[in-house]
Amino acid sequence: MESGDRFGDYVIIKRLAAGGMAVVYLARKAGVGGFTKPVAMKVILPQFASNRDFIEMFLNEARLVVCLNHSNIAQILDLGEVNGQYFISMEFAHGADLQQISRKTRKSGKLLPLPYAAKIVSQAAEGLYYAHTKVDDNGHPLGIVHRDISPHNILLTFDGMAKVIDFGIAKAKVTHKEEEEGVLKGKFSYMSPEQIRGMPIDPRSDIFALGIVLWEVCTGASLYREKSELLTMEAILRKPVPKPRELRGDMPPDLEAIILKALAKRAADRFQSAHEMAQALEGYLNRSGWNVGTPHLAEFMRKLFPDEYNEIRETLEAERRKAEDEDKPDKEDFVAWVPYEDSEPVEVKSPVRPAYPTRTPPPHPVASPNSRPMPHPVPGPVHSTPVTRPQPVAPSGSNWVGIAIIVLLALLVVVGCFIAYSLLMQDPEPRPGPAPAPDAVTRGTLHVESDPPGALVFVNGKERGRTPATVDDLPLGEELTVRLEKSGYERTIIPVQLSAQHHTAPIKSTLRKL
Repeated sequence: MESGDRFGDYVIIKRLAAGGMAVVYLARKAGVGGFTKPVAMKVILPQFASNRDFIEMFLNEARLVVCLNHSNIAQILDLGEVNGQYFISMEFAHGADLQQISRKTRKSGKLLPLPYAAKIVSQAAEGLYYAHTKVDDNGHPLGIVHRDISPHNILLTFDGMAKVIDFGIAKAKVTHKEEEEGVLKGKFSYMSPEQIRGMPIDPRSDIFALGIVLWEVCTGASLYREKSELLTMEAILRKPVPKPRELRGDMPPDLEAIILKALAKRAADRFQSAHEMAQALEGYLNRSGWNVGTPHLAEFMRKLFPDEYNEIRETLEAERRKAEDEDKPDKEDFVAWVPYEDSEPVEVKSPVRPAYPTRTPPPHPVASPNSRPMPHPVPGPVHSTPVTRPQPVAPSGSNWVGIAIIVLLALLVVVGCFIAYSLLMQDPEPRPGPAPAPDAVTRGTLHVESDPPGALVFVNGKERGRTPATVDDLPLGEELTVRLEKSGYERTIIPVQLSAQHHTAPIKSTLRKL
């Protein structure tokens, strides 16, 4: 599916990720009054639509996660099927997963700050604890175990919130299909020893995987990743865990102790709940004086992924405006109705007095509850009273003058009405129409200068030359983001919007040294 395609009640915006059996899209669902909500939509690939086992696992994920409502778990919003393709729509967690974050920090020659790593994993542990202890409507534990905790499945949003995603192979006591004993599900590099042995698993298996994630994001290395799956499983079962401070010199002893406890080979030696692990991480942060909150993580993410943050924001803003335009009535569909436009002209020979409707009698009054009923008139004898009629009086001289004035005024009124009627019946002279409007301006231009010159100019993420630069063929009425970059100077971002009245605009910026 491509951008703009409709999929049921949703409109596809862009592809976010693709796996072996499903594709994740950024989509939007429109509502009344231009309302639109972005969602992440996971769609099964067409070639797997006939695989009943895979469909059942896919549906089980939706049934399981739809009951989980926690700020650190990506919420399921909808489950459906369109033309034989099943999909799950989830809240769109705008951010990056821990693997992308770790790779980006290493690329810049740095490692994820230890307090940030501890806070992210602490939030993920709280989300897992909520899932582990979830009960059904009757108060019975569901016994949910994620079984696929890895850096891919922990997101950090641009709002500074960690989200656990992808409960696709989660195991619960209440399942819709019994699984075969000894079947391994999950990523081998993040399996617990009991999971590899095919033994019964519980939430402590997720704690072991979370310990691997914390070890890797703190050190920037892979803990269990051998040349083959067999060697990887052998290392998890028997290989001692390298101490994190051997790879990172600023590792504090108390944080290292938390990591090593989560990675204990025996489940009884680990944290016995994800909440206990989260509390240990929060205790390290408090003792070290690091008061890390969501604003700090949000600022870190926006500085680490500035282009991705702005790109999605601009995309969603454009989709919002598009949804509002789609909801507006189409003015071209309105056609003014002109009475008798298509009928033959009718010649009016003489003015016809309009027939007024006869006056209908007023409705019978309804009596209020506290009022007495109105009495009906009773027929009876009618007593007439003699009426004295006035006798005609002969007009005097002054009366004759008044009558003459009234007659003269009446004649003037009649003559005026006749002249007005004659003018109305004449065909008006044709008047010249309005002068044609000049060609409307459809595109705009920016003149960009910087001090010092030679800065790269980006408009909405696309390179458009170096300063001084003239950037043509820009859309009107849309929010544009101009970004200036020059080595040794801070990046400058300037929002601008062109219109038909102001289709050209100068931009002058003084760059600040780093």
